[in-house]
Amino acid sequence: MQGKDDDDQLRLARRDLLRGAAGLGATALLATVPGAAAMAAEERVKAYGTTTAQLKNWDLMTKSIGVTVDYTPTNSDIGVFMRDVMANDIGDNVDVFFFDGGTQNVLGPQGAYAEIDEKNPELTLWDRTPDAWKRSDLVRFDGKQYGIPVIGNGDCFGYFPEKIGANPNGQDDVSWSVFFEDDRTKGRVAIDRSWLQSLSETANYLNETGKQKIEDVADMPGPVAAKVVDYLVERKKAGQFRTIFTAFEEQVQLLGNKEIDLINCWEPATKEANLKLGPNATIYAFTVEGYYKWLIEATIPVQAAKRANIDTVYKFLNYMLGGEYRAYQAKERGYAGPNMDLGVKYAQDHNWPKEDVELLQYTQTKVDRKYKKPFFCKTTPVHASEMEEEWQRFLNA
Repeated sequence: MQGKDDDDQLRLARRDLLRGAAGLGATALLATVPGAAAMAAEERVKAYGTTTAQLKNWDLMTKSIGVTVDYTPTNSDIGVFMRDVMANDIGDNVDVFFFDGGTQNVLGPQGAYAEIDEKNPELTLWDRTPDAWKRSDLVRFDGKQYGIPVIGNGDCFGYFPEKIGANPNGQDDVSWSVFFEDDRTKGRVAIDRSWLQSLSETANYLNETGKQKIEDVADMPGPVAAKVVDYLVERKKAGQFRTIFTAFEEQVQLLGNKEIDLINCWEPATKEANLKLGPNATIYAFTVEGYYKWLIEATIPVQAAKRANIDTVYKFLNYMLGGEYRAYQAKERGYAGPNMDLGVKYAQDHNWPKEDVELLQYTQTKVDRKYKKPFFCKTTPVHASEMEEEWQRFLNA
């Protein structure tokens, strides 16, 4: 069923297309791969999506199940992603998409995503995958299963504990006030250019602290979003923000070079920075006011559902529900996901060090703790156009 939500998102994506060819890079790259349009029935899949859904070493998977993946990463910009799917027909050359859950609300009914074949014989772990993950609204729409849950977390900010007087063990609940309006961090904060995340995080802080009353911090009508942006513009003019960043690599660089004290980043950025700076040099926060809750889903382009390698695609997706993928995602990026118990068992069966096994167990505890707080996330808000338009005022201020 197509409605106002779908029309708004289509207008948003198509308007982005007219602004420039920034999103054509991934499509152009894929198009240059020899034989990209002719998918043979082989143990190989082509994937396109969010950087952090990747394993750092896909050879692990190839050794385990015999499947090779060609993965083209993108950032979390929904305009770029939807443009590539709808306007650039990237599904002609890709078997699997990885992106924030919620896009299926638009791209499913529009015919870009195929429904998941839950009875495919390669999807052996589907039945034991908890409904809390596989039946989430972030992977389904209108009673149809468009996505497979891959990883999830509650996003917030990374920080240097000594800069805000926090316990270096990382267990403090830290208020978002240190990010938005603390003299100790003035001029030392980096904020994400993505309006989906930064605008919602700001709105949640204002709502939870009683500074503004906002019914839905992830989906704000124009006048409501305008008040949130007014606050952000005020803080920007006060000198709170040092820089506005875009890519994951920038997150790691800003932290690793100690160019900032706080950044509303992805959790893996703190892990990557700590490889350079030392254990727990940067901390990914537990917050007072809440988190930007998200889930990365795997979806199948409708074109791929008709290819000869579709069973290989499901074999690949089944691997991402299993213990090896789960264990390495938790260890390397700090992300939880469905069937976390299989990740722990994998680590134990493969004689991982005790501290690594405990890290996996802690990852689930950490996510459970986060989800007790307010959370919010909509990749396809009804008021997307209005929110994005107001966000431009902040960027241009």
